[in-house]
Amino acid sequence: MLSGGLDSTAMLVKLLAQSRDELRVHHVRMVNREGRADAEQAAVEAIVAWCARRYRPFRYSQSGLDFASLEAIPIDYLSIAYVACQVAIDTPGCDRVAVASLSRDTDIVNRSARQRRVFDAMYACYRARKLGEPRVEWLYPVHECSKAEIAALLPPELAALTWSCRRPVARPGGGWRPCGACKACLAREGVSLQNLT
Repeated sequence: MLSGGLDSTAMLVKLLAQSRDELRVHHVRMVNREGRADAEQAAVEAIVAWCARRYRPFRYSQSGLDFASLEAIPIDYLSIAYVACQVAIDTPGCDRVAVASLSRDTDIVNRSARQRRVFDAMYACYRARKLGEPRVEWLYPVHECSKAEIAALLPPELAALTWSCRRPVARPGGGWRPCGACKACLAREGVSLQNLT
């Protein structure tokens, strides 16, 4: 599952460089009133192209969830679990799902458990139809990494392609700049990314 941020990009690089697994990389275009979908989409497309050229082939797909007309911001990680189930079922022989959760993330143990419950409930519906695999393992390849270690995993030119801000500000003439105040911007603050703007 690729969001286009530092963590998921580092996870992708780690899986591409340190395994020979056949990978299916999936991005969920999450539209909500924060307005980050276009910035994330641009980052994901650039990251996927860069990694495909630099490492090895992998399958890429994307889907979308549009919550733009809702006032509330949906809980992203639960939406990701729902989509991960659909992607796993759509990928014959898929018995592992990799997500880029870090141990420093807020409430990671309970959040991961809730994410798995959503996935497992959905997947059980497919198993009842005799579809899917008997067991699907969740992997957390960068779980123990700090933000500094995440940044160190990435070549500077790839790190510069990532996007973390949840509330981007449109630049005159096109593009976006980070808001500098959201939780994702604050987590990224102080991490040395060499020439990253």
